[in-house]
Amino acid sequence: MTTNNLSAVTQIPLDQALNKNIFTDLNSAKQYLDHLKGTGLQWDHVGFLSDASYHNLLTLLFSNSELIDIFRFSLQRDDNEKLVSYISDSYVIDTRLRVSEKEEFGLEDFQTLESFKELWDEITVSSNRLNAKKTTELFKRWSLGREKVTGRGNQFSESTKRIVMEESHGRCMFSGCGSRLDFDSLSGHRGNFGYMAHNIAASESGPRGVMYLSKNLADEPSNVLLLCDVHHRLVDRIATLDYPASKLQAMRTIHIQLCNNLLNALSYTPVPVYFIPWSVNGQSIEMPDPISISKSLNVFNCRAKHDLTPLDWGVSDSMQNSYEFHKRCSEHIGDCVNQIKAWTKGSSAAVFVLGPTFALIGFGAKFGNKSKLMPMLRYRDASSWMWPGVQPREDAFIIDEPKIDSKHSEVIVSIKLTFPAAMIDSTIDHLNQQAQDKLPIINIYPPQSYGYGNGAIAHPLEGEKLANRLKEIFTNLNQMYGIKKVHLLVCASNAACVYIGQAVDRFQPEFIVYDYGTKMMEPKLRIYNDGNTTVIECIRKNCE
Repeated sequence: MTTNNLSAVTQIPLDQALNKNIFTDLNSAKQYLDHLKGTGLQWDHVGFLSDASYHNLLTLLFSNSELIDIFRFSLQRDDNEKLVSYISDSYVIDTRLRVSEKEEFGLEDFQTLESFKELWDEITVSSNRLNAKKTTELFKRWSLGREKVTGRGNQFSESTKRIVMEESHGRCMFSGCGSRLDFDSLSGHRGNFGYMAHNIAASESGPRGVMYLSKNLADEPSNVLLLCDVHHRLVDRIATLDYPASKLQAMRTIHIQLCNNLLNALSYTPVPVYFIPWSVNGQSIEMPDPISISKSLNVFNCRAKHDLTPLDWGVSDSMQNSYEFHKRCSEHIGDCVNQIKAWTKGSSAAVFVLGPTFALIGFGAKFGNKSKLMPMLRYRDASSWMWPGVQPREDAFIIDEPKIDSKHSEVIVSIKLTFPAAMIDSTIDHLNQQAQDKLPIINIYPPQSYGYGNGAIAHPLEGEKLANRLKEIFTNLNQMYGIKKVHLLVCASNAACVYIGQAVDRFQPEFIVYDYGTKMMEPKLRIYNDGNTTVIECIRKNCE
């Protein structure tokens, strides 16, 4: 049933768990299995793993998804079936066959148990659960030789057709196509213009055909894609080798996930969406496309209520340089906040805003935290608007708070999330020299396990948590320690800066917000509450 192509694996002590024997008689194999049970090993899953040439068939034993043993056997046909039944406790234990796309296993493929497990987990398409009947068919087929046979498996059942149509939503599942297949836009005719295409071919000799599995997977909905005529011909006739089963399966999975995500949006809360392009260093800012907007809003379980509304559009073009924008930034911040609040009347709003750090913090502070504001992340690693975090992390950032005594009236807050900015450190030294004292420093940074980066705050709930924690700290600085001024030095993403600004509230110190200069960070904004509202002022020495 197998050749000795992997015999070299069993001759070197790469891993104590790798069995060194190829069992050639039923009794020896049973004795070995009984020995494993006698040592306390129990398995709840049995896997048979073959290469594409069917020269190697390996037996894998799993316990709680952990691979615990591997061995091979080559018995007489009837004894093969008896051994499989013995291993699987008469098929009470889940037993599966998987066939790799690797033409022939070699020593380099398997160095440890982990390498076997990785290869097993990679195979999601060429897989079939075995029972007594299927095992008999498998070894009967194997005993006839490894040449692929002609003939096709069962035709598509009505159930399979229905499931594939439901999962595809009547559109081509080839990535990037998505063509509607029940309507011809040129003629206006309605009908079925799609093709049910096998991933693993229904015939062993067909495209991506697999011995034994082709017949058994022929009517499996998970092995069928709905394709348009062009892409059906592409994957089955024109460029078959460019589209192995694993690639087509990935396309199928992504299509289903994308369709479900888009349709889930029907139940999402509609919110108005705004775009504020305050450029940085004169660079133009591209408006987010509908897909980026949808992906960003999905994280909030929201969808766009209407088309994207630009605010302050062209402001960067009207300013000759960053100095001109800084001079009038409080005006721009106030105008944008007032427009959003007037249109939303206190309800939620989503904003795609990009600009200098001080302007983003000022925008968040001016908007406040009484209404729901959803700032969107411009994620540099993907060059797109998106939140990279699937789920919020409990430990996304670390806050080190110093001991503060009554002699201090000023505090430095250093927030390094994007990278460990040396200019912040030099600015701290400068502030200490000016104060002729060592001011208390509150340090905020990501854990070493995550590292610095534009996505250090990777999920909006992490941003909200940061804002709430800072709000608490800022209030305590004033109410408990009598701090009058906070020097805010920030190196963070656009969205994180807005969240930081939203921490500003009543009964807090005034804030001096800094941004990058030539040699060190320079004060740009003064933010304080006058008892009625949050006031944003340009630092005059930079505005004159």
